[in-house]
Parts: sequence; structure tokens; C-alpha cells
Amino acid sequence: MSGLYKELEDFAKNENIEIYKISAATGDGIDKLMNRVTEVLKELPKEELIEVEERMIYTLSEDKNEFTITKEGKDYVVQGPAAERLLGRINVGDNESMHYFQKCIKELGIEDKLKQMGIKDGDSVIFVDWEFEWSD
Repeated sequence: MSGLYKELEDFAKNENIEIYKISAATGDGIDKLMNRVTEVLKELPKEELIEVEERMIYTLSEDKNEFTITKEGKDYVVQGPAAERLLGRINVGDNESMHYFQKCIKELGIEDKLKQMGIKDGDSVIFVDWEFEWSD
């Protein structure tokens, strides 16, 4: 045993500190150290690791399914969070995506509202910033 290790061992003994001799290269002593760590962890008192603070969270009262439809001349203009979110999820050049779009405008009530407002085949719809011809 080297002199420095003997000094360390003596110091640990005098201070009532546990010391474990391990080797990362050979793995010697690691099992013994890990077993001791496991024992010590089991003995520690359970404490809440994160102190929970009471916080106020402020949110906008915007309804994600909200939309507005206005008639500007011959055009029907659809805007709002629901319309913007839907347009962001579709690819207007893809047939499958357009089928999804048609399904969503029915589910959101946009189609019914347009019909209540008197939309007819061939009328122009401006959906956020995309314009298309209405076909029922």
C-alpha cells in the first residue's frame, strides 16, 4: 500500500468516514461500493425534491374553434383561430389533404354557417389567405 493511501485511510478512520478502494479499469471494489450506496439511499428520509409554489397562470380566453365569416362583395371571408390552424395543417395541392379540409370545415360548423349565409356553387371563399371556389 502506498504512503498516500495509508494517510487517506488513517484520516478517514479518525474522521469516521467510510472509504472504498475501487478500480475503474478492473472493476474491483465497485460491487461493494454500490451495495453500500444502495443501503445508504434506503436509509435517507423521504423529502419532497421540488418545493411547490402556488402560481397564478393567466391565459387568453381565445376559443380555438372560433371563426368568423364575413361577406365582402361577392366573396365569403373565413378567419379566426380555427381557420388559421386548419389551413396550417393542409396541403392545398394534395387530394387527401383536401378531403381532410372538407371534413374539418363540416365538423367546425364552417360549412353550415356558409350555407346559412347563402353561399352557392361557384361563389368565392377566402379562407384566411387562400382563395377557392365553393362547390357543394
